[in-house]
Amino acid sequence: MITKPMADVDRSLRETLSSGASRILNVAAITRQLEETAGAAGNAPPDRLLFGHRGLNRVVFIKRPKEFAPPPSSPLVTSAEIIDNGKLRTISLDSHNRVEKGDIATVVYVPYDTDDIASGGTSFDLDGRGRIQALFDATGFDSRADSDGVRRDLRLLDLIVDLPSLDPFLLKDRVALEEMTVPGAYFSISEEEFQDIKRYILGKFRPITERVVDPAAPNAAELSERFIMKLWEASDLDYLKPITDAFRVDPAQAGEIYYSWKGVTYYEYQYKRGQKQLLGFADWMHGKAAPTTYVKAAEREELAAAAREVATAFARHLRNSSEILRIYNQGYEDLFVRGGDARPFIEFLRDSATLFWDIAASISALNHGVAVWRQRTRHAEDGRLTAEELKPLLDILGRVIV
Repeated sequence: MITKPMADVDRSLRETLSSGASRILNVAAITRQLEETAGAAGNAPPDRLLFGHRGLNRVVFIKRPKEFAPPPSSPLVTSAEIIDNGKLRTISLDSHNRVEKGDIATVVYVPYDTDDIASGGTSFDLDGRGRIQALFDATGFDSRADSDGVRRDLRLLDLIVDLPSLDPFLLKDRVALEEMTVPGAYFSISEEEFQDIKRYILGKFRPITERVVDPAAPNAAELSERFIMKLWEASDLDYLKPITDAFRVDPAQAGEIYYSWKGVTYYEYQYKRGQKQLLGFADWMHGKAAPTTYVKAAEREELAAAAREVATAFARHLRNSSEILRIYNQGYEDLFVRGGDARPFIEFLRDSATLFWDIAASISALNHGVAVWRQRTRHAEDGRLTAEELKPLLDILGRVIV
């Protein structure tokens, strides 16, 4: 595989490395900070970093939609042929094309200089063909070597590929489930926040125990808690067989389905927690995404057109996130709150893997845009910018809210 220059990875990398965007895991910067902290204290370099191989700890991981991927929940018009009164007739069918696992690329960016990460580097797709050679050429990591350390690093790389975004909670959760020891600095999430999210998700799981645990049993509370944690881990599928059978889940897909349910619930938490910031960005786009200084009419229209494109993309992601959560909660409440029809929730479970990746794409785009916007306007009075400041911001927002 031929590596590509940084400009082909993400032209807005310099702007977003420090924004806290969930599409980026800046392993190189975190590693450097850990080593500098140890050196300042007169200690030896840390024995354990994210990876066992030194070169892998000098990279940046980036999640981005592949060029051919559809926008989240984009309209898709297809055709079909039917027999109508003995004649063949073509009809149009409107549906939606959701972002799925194969539509999100995991890019490895290897900076030339870890002291100035955004100044230039090479990149390659971690989930693409030829990744074994690309990893070796760019980092010196030989995945063909037979050792426990190499196998651990490979498992961690696969784990990163298998996530729809690089949210610290998702990373920390998957690493914990794999029982890997990793310094907490790589997750950028406090234990308090992690436990708050976990409580929220477990709370959504709790009603399901009523279908498998007899409340009159002497150890009902203990059994309920055990079942909830098994559902959280989504690995002991034999233990979860009663609920797999009850919801007619394909046993071969049960692990992925239960993890995806947890993932959608996590993004529900994210969506609710971020409402204020999302509304703040929407208000800015509606009333303040215009230059404070005089510009010619043609330039003003160009800026207005760029703002409309950003606003349209933002609205699409917002609408998609809301629609997925509506599907989820309608099925959930019909069954667990109102005690009604189970079919909508069963349909949600069957589609949960796709919905997980689709809502992750939208929430990541929204959070990425908001993070860049806050970073660029934090010193601006009332969030207003000059034309010289506004144009590059709209350009960046147009590239990250995708």
